[in-house]
Amino acid sequence: MDINTSLSDEPKIGEVFTPLSWAKWLLLKNDIFNKWLAGAHVCDPTAGKGAFALALFGIAKDAGIPVTAGMLSRLSLIELRQHNLDAFLQAAESSFGIKFPRTSLYCADLITQTPYVKCDLLVGNPPWSNFTDLPSEYKEYLKPFFVRAGLVPDRKAVLLGSSRTDIAALILKVALGSLLDDGGLGHFFVPLSLFTGDDAHIGFRDYRCFSSTFSVSSVYEFNESVVFEGIGTSYCLASFNRGEQQSFPVRYFRENNKLWVEHKALPLKASSDPWRVVTNGTENELHDVIDIKLRAEQKPRQGVNSCGANDLFIFDKRPDYIDAKYLFPLATKEVWKNSIPTPHKWIFLPYDSATGRVIDTERIKEIKGYSFLLSQSSRLSQRKGTLISSAINKGLWWSLLGVGPYSFAPYKIIWQAFGKRDFRPILLSEYDGQPWQANQAMQAFIPCWTKADAERVLIALRNPYIETLLFEMNGEGKCNWAQPGKMKKVLSYDMEASEQLTLLEC
Repeated sequence: MDINTSLSDEPKIGEVFTPLSWAKWLLLKNDIFNKWLAGAHVCDPTAGKGAFALALFGIAKDAGIPVTAGMLSRLSLIELRQHNLDAFLQAAESSFGIKFPRTSLYCADLITQTPYVKCDLLVGNPPWSNFTDLPSEYKEYLKPFFVRAGLVPDRKAVLLGSSRTDIAALILKVALGSLLDDGGLGHFFVPLSLFTGDDAHIGFRDYRCFSSTFSVSSVYEFNESVVFEGIGTSYCLASFNRGEQQSFPVRYFRENNKLWVEHKALPLKASSDPWRVVTNGTENELHDVIDIKLRAEQKPRQGVNSCGANDLFIFDKRPDYIDAKYLFPLATKEVWKNSIPTPHKWIFLPYDSATGRVIDTERIKEIKGYSFLLSQSSRLSQRKGTLISSAINKGLWWSLLGVGPYSFAPYKIIWQAFGKRDFRPILLSEYDGQPWQANQAMQAFIPCWTKADAERVLIALRNPYIETLLFEMNGEGKCNWAQPGKMKKVLSYDMEASEQLTLLEC
C-alpha cells in the first residue's frame, strides 16, 4: 500500500536505521524473544529493513530453536518503503532460510493508513524529525494528525512553536493507541527530547494515546555508547505500558563506565513538564520556587536571529557605510572572559530603537546603509521560514527576528543558553551609548531599564540552585541548556506579573 498519491514517492522523514547488534540488545534486555516464543504477538510499526525481526531470527538460531510458522504468524512488520520490505525478505531467506509470509507485511504509512494489527509487544525505532524539517507536502498532509493525537492544540500551533514536535511523538501515539492491546508493552529507541525537551513535547507528555492512556516505565539514556553513528540528537531506549496511568518517579538509567546506573526521573512541577533526573535513593525534592519579580516586558528572550544572513548583518568592525546609530555591540564568548567587556562583533539592526519596530518602507531609503541593504535585497528576500516570510511578504525584507522594544533596553542580564555546562549570568550595560544584543539561540537575556533593577535581577539569577535544576533537567552540553523556554519552568514570578507572562520559546 502506498502513501497518499499527492505526496512524493520518497519523502525524507528522518529515518535512522537500527544496527542489528543494537536491535538484538533491545530484544534481549526486555525478554522479547522468550515472550514471542511463548505466544506473544510482536510488531515493528516502522520496520525499515527489518532489523528487529532479523535479530529475533538470529537469537533463535544462536539458541538452536527453529522458527516455526506459528511464530512467524505472530510477527508483523509495517514499513513505508516497499524496497525496504523487499530487502528484509531477501535477508531473512539468505541469512536464515526463512520465507517470511507476505501476509504479515504491511507497506503503509503508519500515521495516515494505520493497518489493522493488534499485538502484545511493540518494538522499533521510529523516524526522528522535527515537524518543521519535514517535506512541505508531507507536512501539510500530517497537520490534522498532529492535532488529532493531541500533540498540538490546533493547526496554527503546528506552524508556530510546536513545529519542533518530533514526528516520533506522533508515531508512538499512533502505535501505542492503535496497534497495542491494553496491558501491552512497547520498547523503542527514541529522541530524549520527548521527555526532557521543553514545551514542544507537552502534548506527548499528556500520556494519552487517543481513547487510552500509556505510561513510561523506564528510560535508558545513551550518554556513552554510540548506537547510531553520525547522529547528533540525544537518544534513549524507552519502555511503555498501554492502559496504565503515568506515575512518578520513573526508573532512569545512565551509563557510567559501561555500567547502567539507576536514577529517578520526575517532572519539574506539572506532570507534562520536562523531566528532572535525580540521584536514586535520595529525596532531592524540588526546593522552594525561585521567586524573581519581573514585569511582562522583562520575560526572557533569545537573541537576534538573522535567518541565515549573519554575514550581511554581523561585522567584525563597525562599517563606515552604515549609520552608527543602527550598529550595536553583539555579545560573544569574550564578554564572559573580560571584566570590562568590549565588543568583538557588531550587528546591524535597521530598527527604530524608540519603538522596537523595523524601519518602514519610506524611512529605510533615507538611512545610511540602505544602499548596502538594497545590494543584498535578492538574498534577503529569499530567506525561508514562516515568520520571516510574513515580514518579507509585507515588503520589509530587511527585517530580522527577535527584535523588539526589549532589544533596546539599556541593561541586559545575559547568559549563555546553548551547549554549556554552567550558568553564568552577567550584566551588560550600554557601550558607547548602544545597548548590547544577544546572539541568536546561543544566548538569552532579561531586559532591564534601570541599573538598580538589573542588579536586583542579576543577584536573583545567581542563585546556585538554578544551575542545579538545569543539570537535573538534562540540558548539560545540549542546545536547550538554558533557553528561555526552560528558564520559564525554573523561575517563578510574582502573581501580578505571572498572569501576563508568556515566555518566548526557543
